[in-house]
Amino acid sequence: MKRYLALAALALAATALSFADETTEIYQMLYQQAQGLPEKHAALLNLVGLGDKSTAPILASALDELLLSGQRYSAPGEQELYGSTIRVVAQALGDYKYESAAASLWEAAQSVPDTLAQAEAIMSLGKMRALDYAERIALKLQSLNLQPTMDRDQGEKLAYACVIALAKLKDPRGFAPVFFAAEGWYSQRVRQQAAQALPDIAADPTDPIKDIIGHETIERKIRALQAESDSKAEGPRKIETAVLALNLGHLQQGRDRTEAKLLSDLRKLALRMLIINKDSGADAVSGGLASYQKGFDDEERLLALQALGVNGSDPAATALRDLILQLNSDQKSGIADETRNRMAKAAIEYAALTKNKIVKPSLMAVSIDDQWSSGIIVAAQAALKAMP
Repeated sequence: MKRYLALAALALAATALSFADETTEIYQMLYQQAQGLPEKHAALLNLVGLGDKSTAPILASALDELLLSGQRYSAPGEQELYGSTIRVVAQALGDYKYESAAASLWEAAQSVPDTLAQAEAIMSLGKMRALDYAERIALKLQSLNLQPTMDRDQGEKLAYACVIALAKLKDPRGFAPVFFAAEGWYSQRVRQQAAQALPDIAADPTDPIKDIIGHETIERKIRALQAESDSKAEGPRKIETAVLALNLGHLQQGRDRTEAKLLSDLRKLALRMLIINKDSGADAVSGGLASYQKGFDDEERLLALQALGVNGSDPAATALRDLILQLNSDQKSGIADETRNRMAKAAIEYAALTKNKIVKPSLMAVSIDDQWSSGIIVAAQAALKAMP
């Protein structure tokens, strides 16, 4: 009985498969024999309606034929139906991930008058991960970003399609155009989509982000650095980006207090990234020391001390030693206030984090100086005990 049922199931499957093949052949024949665009449109709708991936070569062939014959359909009604037909075929080819049709889809994105058909072709290239077209789509979005198109609605539709495609392609070349689209002239819908797509563009967007940090406005530098911090890039890559931002944040001078604060915000974010990613290299030490010495506010100065403490390298420990000795010298000279006391205590506590013997002389100097408050002296003694 089981054998009979199995044979029956196989027979039904074969019959269904045969029926599907016959149906496909019928619709293919109907398309080939169609005399006008309405008949072609109907045949292709039925073919796509089968939901059968094996029809992709037929659809690709139909797309090529439609592209070649596009100039025939000049009347307004025909143009609308032509665009709708291209759209249906392009969407199916993307859903089926039929990469052999990539060149035809790109041609459709360039030459078909209907904006929605162009957009569908672009999104289908993303669906099938046609990486050969990542740069071209990125350049198209870059061009759209420059200024509003004559028909803003058409420009927005194409920009939206480019963002969707680049998110699926996951190619770093798409990062910068999508980054700028998120603050472009588009409607909120497009800008939000671009912002949401950024994390999907590339696991490691470090290279395009470093380029943005090196050449763009302070606000964009901050946004780019935050994107790097939120990305899946490895710690060392985030550190090199943070070092770049920190150093540039000190090289550039704020023209007014507002700009000075923005530069400080950039440096603070960079310092936090160095702390989180446990930077232990020498490259960030000079920037960290500069943030302590010339920081916009106490928050920046305290972050700089923490970054030096977490770093723990000989250059970082040397920097902490020297600034603690300077604070101690000032204290002896009678230069003291609440802010200096707060900085001294933080410097001592972060010096202890280094576990580096270089800081010992400064800690000993504070621990035996009775001009400091008992709280700071106790902190110095505790830091000495933490030394190896």
